[in-house]
Amino acid sequence: MANLGKSSAAYAKIHHLDEGYSRILIQGILKSNGMGRGVSDMIDSDVFDFIERCRKHTATAPLLNDLLETVRNLGFEHLILSGVPLGGQKLAPMVELNGWPQGWFERYVEAEHAAIDGVCIYSAKTLKPFLWADVPTKWSDTEGSRRVAGEATEFGISSGFAVPMLSVHHWQSVLSFASSAKRCSLSPRQQVQLVTMAVYAGMSIQALSTVDEDDSPLTEREREVLLWAAAGKTSSETSQILGLTERTVKWHSTKAREAFGVATTTQAVVEAVRRRLIHP
Repeated sequence: MANLGKSSAAYAKIHHLDEGYSRILIQGILKSNGMGRGVSDMIDSDVFDFIERCRKHTATAPLLNDLLETVRNLGFEHLILSGVPLGGQKLAPMVELNGWPQGWFERYVEAEHAAIDGVCIYSAKTLKPFLWADVPTKWSDTEGSRRVAGEATEFGISSGFAVPMLSVHHWQSVLSFASSAKRCSLSPRQQVQLVTMAVYAGMSIQALSTVDEDDSPLTEREREVLLWAAAGKTSSETSQILGLTERTVKWHSTKAREAFGVATTTQAVVEAVRRRLIHP
């Protein structure tokens, strides 16, 4: 029960931050499709039921199963919620809900498809929900992106709808719904339903993963090293400030990068600041 209380409190905090973002996304879809006031009563009750259940889930597995079951009504069999990899980041540590076929997830990660997948690349460049088929050809029509799309069909994934969103833990996140249908056809109403559920699922995940400082992925020393790096200090300068060898400072920097799954210390600093683990 203590965990439930902590999760509920975290949800309430994140809800205040993201409620306005959710409203902006939905209004944008309605405006672009010529729909206005009064559309809220068009959203099916099962969407609101899902939102209510989001507040009660205390683990990611039930949340994933609940969302999968709900979106099957719209023709989606698979989904994934993940941070969007940037600058050499690895996808696997950034995944928060994994409803992909296991074989496809393993291949996607092993082959580092995120670096060439047009859907993933475009998810880092927009906050507007989009059909996979609508990814600009600049990113969707490359040899690599076409190869990823072709391989996905081997696992029953042919089309989809992506909802990029802001994230406390990553530079940006995306919840991508996948279908075996050759072409994903969604009405404006259905897009609103998916965006609504995606945003609330994302808020629930953030609430579940909100940690106290004592549960930080970084040690106190790693936070200190990143704090001085954020202040522009070199490893040599940091070693003198902290009374450590330069080799030890570099080791702590490496451990911090590994904790966040990033390639550079600068990226680790950004992640630590975003997660409010350090305050430069």
